Amino acid sequence: MTKENLSLEPLSTSSRWRKFWGTNQEANSTSCERAKKALEENEAFHHEMQKNMTADERRSLQHATADSLDDLLSICLDDAKVQQDRRQRSQTVVKRAGKKTVVFASNFASFLQAYSGIVEIMQGADQQYGGAAYATLSLLLIVGVNKQRKEERIDATLLDLQREFLRIQILKDIHPTERMKTSIADAYRLGIEFAREATRYYSRSSSRRVLEAFTKPPSLGIDERIAAIAAAMIKIDTERDDSDSQRLSEVQQQVEEVQKHVEEVQQHIEEVQQHVEEVQQHVEEVQRGVDDVRKSLRDSQVQLETERLGTLRRKYLLGKPDPQMVLEQYSSNLKEAFKNPGRLRNLNIDQILDDNAFARWENANASSMILLHGTTAIKKGDYSWISPAVSRLIARYRDQHKSVFFHLCHDSAFMEQDTPLQVIFSSLIYQFLEANPSVLHETSMYQELCSKFSDAEQNASPAQTALDVLKKLLDMLPETYLLLDRVDRIKGKASSFMGLLVKLIRESRGKTKILLVASSNLQVHPEGKMTVDLLESVEEDLGPERFLRLRLDQR
Repeated sequence: MTKENLSLEPLSTSSRWRKFWGTNQEANSTSCERAKKALEENEAFHHEMQKNMTADERRSLQHATADSLDDLLSICLDDAKVQQDRRQRSQTVVKRAGKKTVVFASNFASFLQAYSGIVEIMQGADQQYGGAAYATLSLLLIVGVNKQRKEERIDATLLDLQREFLRIQILKDIHPTERMKTSIADAYRLGIEFAREATRYYSRSSSRRVLEAFTKPPSLGIDERIAAIAAAMIKIDTERDDSDSQRLSEVQQQVEEVQKHVEEVQQHIEEVQQHVEEVQQHVEEVQRGVDDVRKSLRDSQVQLETERLGTLRRKYLLGKPDPQMVLEQYSSNLKEAFKNPGRLRNLNIDQILDDNAFARWENANASSMILLHGTTAIKKGDYSWISPAVSRLIARYRDQHKSVFFHLCHDSAFMEQDTPLQVIFSSLIYQFLEANPSVLHETSMYQELCSKFSDAEQNASPAQTALDVLKKLLDMLPETYLLLDRVDRIKGKASSFMGLLVKLIRESRGKTKILLVASSNLQVHPEGKMTVDLLESVEEDLGPERFLRLRLDQR
């Protein structure tokens, strides 16, 4: 509704109403008495209401006209619409702000439009009737608008305070400073006071609220509380900004300190890394030096081993060929001797490996001895047809990475002399030293090995001495295989060397496995040197599980 819609019609008919009152003076007097009574009561009412009104409001009542009332109505309606538009733009939740004032002003305009006709008629009798009526209507407009504004102000303030106090709840956990706490306490107090002010207003009767619309307009009561709360909000915002600034400064300082610390740590890491690289380089240099020393030491050890082993070779082998060379030549000779057996058979190694006695010996958990013996039908030299098994078994145990040492007591087609027992033990000792040259690193051991044998000109050392040395060396290994071919060609009585072997079996700390090959072709004894009595005696000494026999005759 615009101002033009609310404007009253111009009083173009004033002369008409003066003429209306110009007739029948007696009736006029009676009617005017009623109107004058209203004027008298109105004067006292105006006096009461104007005590707490503003100067502008009192002046508007003293010279109230239809035009001034129309202007006042337009102003009130425009203010309400402006307030309503501002609320809608700033906070869409508060849509009722100014709505009650607009409704009241619209209803008042409709009332004034209807009532103004009566006022015009009475004004034709006396102008004071018009002024009194418009002053009273102006008073109604002011009181009504103030009342609606105050109630709308309370509604809007509740939502404003709701938003502000919710923000305070967030801030109190973020900025718990003393000034922040004081500001929050002030906001709490002002909220209580606002609630009391609004409660008092709503609890009053309608007449008292109407009266208070003049005595305490919105700008004097609730606005004071709102202004105080707004000031508290400003303090809280200021404290928040100050706290944020202080905390930001502290954080910035901490960041700078951390950055400085990071740079120091980074520098330290670089220094440590450089130091590590230097240490690593030094370690590599030391490692190279250690490797050089080790290589030099190994070279020295190899040289020492070679020198000492050469000395012992001369003492132990007495100028005889290397045992491995002897084995190769001996295997070749045996192959040639038995290459055309005719109707006779040659030895099949599986015949031995599959035999129960051999398997028991090979798998025994203690030191033990086995004898392979039998007659040979082919008369090509003095070889035994069982002897080829020795080279096959040597290869078998070497493939299994086991320590195996051997001696061939009959290494040529015809031998005029038997092999001394100490020569056999010396050969086994040398093979052990050749396979384990680190034993020669200890000077004491080397000196002991040298002292046990005489020089080559004095022949060999006694068999018992050689056996003691051999036993001491064999005790250094967990398991050892000793293969002796053609023990029937060992010089001396068979009972003597068999007794030494029995002693070796009994006293060995490690597991010593001894395999003997013997020929039974001698005419004096059907069993060769290995007589039945001797074999039974050995079996009695060691037991049937530690001394086993396998008879193999060529047919």
